[in-house]
Amino acid sequence: MRKNQPEDIKRSLRYVYLGGLATSASDTLAVGPTLTAYALLFGAGNFAIGILGAVPFIGNLIHLWVSALIERGISVKKIAVWSSFLSRPFFLFSALLAFVHTQAWALPTLILCLSLAYLIGCMAGGAWMPWMKALVPKHLMDSFFSTRFKGMMIAKIACFIFAYLLLKIFQIHFTDYEIYAYAILLGLAFVISIYGASTFLYVEDKQIPRNPDIPFWKKINLTFKNKPFVKLLTGLSLLNFSLNFFLPFLTVFMIKRLNLDMSFILILTLIQWIFYTVFIKKWGQISQRKGPEKILILSVPLFILSIFSFIILNLFPIENTVFLISLLVLINIILGIATGAINLGINNASLLYIPDETASIYLSVNSIFKSFAGAIGSICAGISLTVFIFCEEKILSLTDTTTYGWTSFFSLTIILCFISAYRLKKIN
Repeated sequence: MRKNQPEDIKRSLRYVYLGGLATSASDTLAVGPTLTAYALLFGAGNFAIGILGAVPFIGNLIHLWVSALIERGISVKKIAVWSSFLSRPFFLFSALLAFVHTQAWALPTLILCLSLAYLIGCMAGGAWMPWMKALVPKHLMDSFFSTRFKGMMIAKIACFIFAYLLLKIFQIHFTDYEIYAYAILLGLAFVISIYGASTFLYVEDKQIPRNPDIPFWKKINLTFKNKPFVKLLTGLSLLNFSLNFFLPFLTVFMIKRLNLDMSFILILTLIQWIFYTVFIKKWGQISQRKGPEKILILSVPLFILSIFSFIILNLFPIENTVFLISLLVLINIILGIATGAINLGINNASLLYIPDETASIYLSVNSIFKSFAGAIGSICAGISLTVFIFCEEKILSLTDTTTYGWTSFFSLTIILCFISAYRLKKIN
């Protein structure tokens, strides 16, 4: 951070950084695989898991309501502070349900608590983006957010290792009490997230530019008449679609096709995160010099290279265990470097290239479309993989359907990435 920045901006950015660390830590402990495993111990079926999986998309729709509140003149700081503090206790309630998990009402209550935690927390997320756009000076945006992302990833890695070790201890020594290990993680997530919410209190409030003379829904309609914004929206949404088309099924491929143990897959995930962290600062420097669209364009070929490597692994199985492990480590290093650039580029492009006037509406529309594209990407990936295997088994009468099905799936993913790269070049 440059020394000539006013002290109030310096202090605000320091607390934004600390809040990011807390958010990353609490999310690692409370959502994702941890959340799914905890729900399964309550007897959750596919429908219940599906509801929890749909909550993030529904949460992003709340961003539109938050932008309406901002357009009415309500402070972004008040929205962020109140919604953050109101959402966090539901983590604690979810943890306490471990003591009554055998009751019939425990699972519906758990789903309700976790859904409310996420949905109310999404209000803070909807206020946070326009708040940061107004708060962070443009010349600091790339360097600040790359540093923040790096810190968040370090916190994520530390909490991931802690959660993994805690669960292993309970699985080995306290097998009958494994559910309480997840309760401990949720309890810690509650404590950390309360600290994260408190950091908002020390961040300077900002007045968000708005135009009260134009009706809210007309403002939304005007965003789609802004051609540069439509290009940005299309490019980022297609990229998010491609990411979510591939990444959720990577673990499935490594388990079913490569027959890897879940513990080893977690180690590969950790390696990916480490190199994400190591290179994020460098990507921030490139973004600051040449713009976020540049690092997006540079990262897509790396992403394609990692996908192509899985095609090679799929078509030509490697018998040598040491060579296979070495190659998987290298692929995950490349994947970590690429995803770090993509996440930073998407974040910075959204903040830098969206107009300052009615920024909250533009950011909400952008968030909803990216989220929707990601959700549709995962659904289309599942359908595509099923169709490829069905066609090869029933129509082409091929016996090794797993091999050719995955090859077709990865090839389609590469095509989607090329289309995304083409659209990203149109961002200016």
